[in-house]
Amino acid sequence: MKTQLLTVRVKPYEDELLSSFLIRLANGNGFNILKFCSSFSKSTSHFFQRSDIELLDFYPLSLLDIDKLADIANLESTQLLNCTFMKITSKFSGNNNSRVRNMTDLIREQLFYCPECLHEANCYRDIWKLEGVNGCLKHNKNLFDKCMNCNEVILYEEINSIGKCPHCDFLLKKSIDKNGGIEEIDKNNILSWMFLLEDSLLRIENNELALKLLFLLNEFKDVLDRDLITKNINKHTSLPTLLQHVRGTITKYKNLHLKIVLNILNERKANLKQLLTLEVPQAFKNNLRISKKIDTVFCIAPWCQSFKICGSLIKTGSSKRKKKDNTELKYYLFCKECGCEYAFDNNNQLIERTNFISAFSKLAQRNINNLSLKKVSFIFEMSIDKTRRVLAYFASRDVKVFLNSNEIALDSSKLLKFINSIREGQKIKQIRQWNIWESYSEFLMYRYHIEVINELFMKENVRKKETSKSTNKSTMFLLVKKIVDDMFNNDEDITVKNVCNKLNVAAETIRNWGCNSYIAQVKQKQRRFRTDRLREDIKYKLELYLKNTSSEQISATGFYEYIEIGRTVLWRIDKELTRYIAYKLGTLKNYEEILM
Repeated sequence: MKTQLLTVRVKPYEDELLSSFLIRLANGNGFNILKFCSSFSKSTSHFFQRSDIELLDFYPLSLLDIDKLADIANLESTQLLNCTFMKITSKFSGNNNSRVRNMTDLIREQLFYCPECLHEANCYRDIWKLEGVNGCLKHNKNLFDKCMNCNEVILYEEINSIGKCPHCDFLLKKSIDKNGGIEEIDKNNILSWMFLLEDSLLRIENNELALKLLFLLNEFKDVLDRDLITKNINKHTSLPTLLQHVRGTITKYKNLHLKIVLNILNERKANLKQLLTLEVPQAFKNNLRISKKIDTVFCIAPWCQSFKICGSLIKTGSSKRKKKDNTELKYYLFCKECGCEYAFDNNNQLIERTNFISAFSKLAQRNINNLSLKKVSFIFEMSIDKTRRVLAYFASRDVKVFLNSNEIALDSSKLLKFINSIREGQKIKQIRQWNIWESYSEFLMYRYHIEVINELFMKENVRKKETSKSTNKSTMFLLVKKIVDDMFNNDEDITVKNVCNKLNVAAETIRNWGCNSYIAQVKQKQRRFRTDRLREDIKYKLELYLKNTSSEQISATGFYEYIEIGRTVLWRIDKELTRYIAYKLGTLKNYEEILM
């Protein structure tokens, strides 16, 4: 097709799909849509396929030379791109791949339509192609999802002419609901899509979107309630994932998937416009942004080499704990230089969890060399056992301004043995029983040596991570097992894809949970069960066929028509059964010999 022969020019409607416009443009000039689009293909070697039609509306720049098409249609390139879902993806922050992935699984392959809209303008509207849109707010009617004349589903790749069924040429604008009545229209979902489709300067930052979503899930409370949010998320995503989006700490940058946002909004009876106009109080933001403080907080132990050095503290495996007095500490931190431990209180203030700093401030003000342990514990305002630990902590360090000069000297061989025993898995209680200790005070001095503290910290963190990972995998395996077992009992097709769809997770996640082998095992069991059931069903039908059919009319062709299964298809499923059928029908005489 030569582009200069294009004489009939039409303009796209305000909310028309690019694919709809191009079909109208091609038909108006007497061209086949595939041949027409091939003339504007990005690649001269690529001939347009039916499967490419639905991609036109999602990301046309990978398929078409938009500038060339706009020029021949006497339009601006922006007018054509505004007929695609690029006007949605462009509103989100992030790189292009991340924005495009934002809408995966949200574009329909099947035509939904409103007959009254087709009466007003013979085009296919962009909003009809979006998942979750089940009605037309303008006419307050449900969308049709098939031809009401031939009852066939219409796929976008099958469309040759706008407004006509490709199967029977029925005019879709004449469609009438034969069942009558109107199902409830999900207005919030439609309003969310309409808001995104508006041609505006709206830009949505990923972290702000996640922040507002968390505030909504927290039911507009200033204080973060993790249990409440987790309950309201309802398996669409997880609290840690949303927090990572808010804080910008997600490992591989990607936008918060639009499907997650819309599903949550749908359950919370809200739409996207309401979400984005939501004002989040500063108090709630402070609860979420604690992680950023790790770069600004520092160790406050005066004797520590990291004293007042920003970023010197590291996270431990604990995120939140409730104390005996019912106050909460969160975001636990640790200093590897001195062994002091910290956390944030309810006012987001950094506080010491150990007693070393408070004891140091009191020790620095007076000499305790000649005081009894009981008097020192009174000064520290601690129990005698805690006092012993504090004194042992300082005795193992070069902090001797207020301690006796005759402190026990450290034996490097004992220290190495202590550390190696921890690495081998020995408990502190076991090490305490060694006969090498001259006193309990000597044991404590090694116990609170910085190298021992660091070794215990590393071992505990690894244990927590492994336990958490193991527990999480075990829990998710049980969840997948239940779903797969239910699918087997309900005779649903068991595939990894179908299991993923039920859990709303990716196939890679299922694999990481270690569930693939179990799915394959039950899938094989289902295949055997279905084959056995089919075998029994066909044998029963075979007996009926032989009983109710005269011997002159018995034939293989007649029987396979009777059971409505092709012989070749059955042969692939169960070769032995087809041989048995042939033997019973008289077309295979030596069946027993074949079995030998």
